[in-house]
Amino acid sequence: MAIYKGTPTKDGRIYLFRIKYKDIFGNVVDYKSQKYKTKKEASDAEAEYRIKINKHEINRSNPTLDEIFNEWFLEHSQIIKIQTANKIKERYKHLNKIKNIRINDFNLDNYKIFINDLRNKNMSVDHSNKILAVLKQIIKYSKKYYNTSDKMLDYIENFKSVNKQVKEMDFFTYNEYLKFDSVIKEHEWHTFFEILYFLGLRQGECQALTWNDIDLNKKEIKIKKTLTTKLKGIEFTISTPKTKNSIRTLPLSKNVLNDLKMMYNKANEYKDFNNNWFIFGNSIPFKESTIQKHKNEYCKEANLKQIRIHDFRHSCASFLINKGASITLVSKYLGHSKVSITLDIYSHFYKSELNNIVEIINNL
Repeated sequence: MAIYKGTPTKDGRIYLFRIKYKDIFGNVVDYKSQKYKTKKEASDAEAEYRIKINKHEINRSNPTLDEIFNEWFLEHSQIIKIQTANKIKERYKHLNKIKNIRINDFNLDNYKIFINDLRNKNMSVDHSNKILAVLKQIIKYSKKYYNTSDKMLDYIENFKSVNKQVKEMDFFTYNEYLKFDSVIKEHEWHTFFEILYFLGLRQGECQALTWNDIDLNKKEIKIKKTLTTKLKGIEFTISTPKTKNSIRTLPLSKNVLNDLKMMYNKANEYKDFNNNWFIFGNSIPFKESTIQKHKNEYCKEANLKQIRIHDFRHSCASFLINKGASITLVSKYLGHSKVSITLDIYSHFYKSELNNIVEIINNL
């Protein structure tokens, strides 16, 4: 995408884009846009304009899978997170063998070859189905905007798990957490893992916390964003949490509150300190690799089993349930989108509650 600087307007607009293309009659059009204040505004406007002209440049009666994907992705990527867009592009690579087939020519023979190729890659059922989802989106989009055939949707079936093994869930009991915490010498790392354990935050949610998210007077913390370091060429990005329900405000216990106050007072000693600083890492957030390294070292030093960072979230759920918290409360605390999700994940923690139900019936 080419963005140019023109003569500034009176209100400061300077950036524009220019595109040459053929219209539906075959005439060459040299389009010069209006001017925008920022380069990003011009870039976004160009992307939107290209979506419009791409619909005229491709074979409207029978476009290829690749043509439709490029158009759909350009449009869809404007409303999703960068990391989600990158995942979709990676999944689309698995459609490489069939991408030049025209939508109306895509048949069962092509599909069988594609499916067999997918099976031979020995990917997980979940990942394979996400690749199929991209193929379905292409066909649906083409039907909607180009009125092409969507009959192949009747034959595209998701992969099914045979003897699917449930992911092993590990966690620290309260006593194990105390043992883990006892070997931590650095106050900021003690507080980081304390928040993971007692508040059940996801790693990215904890990394993204700034001092603006903490109200030390009201004794509460707001979780409204997440951080990722998994994008190539980008140190980190901050975006909205996993789901709408992940945006939540949680009360702070006395211990967590006091530990955060100590950290705030220490950070406030820096001349350039401001509330936009990350709680864990100051001007630059804790790195994922550094978090993993510290966790491994503490587990080893405390002579404990190695659990994943995400298992601290499971540990929090286990702790709350064992202390008598209802499934509804645990679901809200963890920021799940539905109570049914919490129940599916942690139903085995309620085994003692089931025994209590049997006792109620026995005592009738």
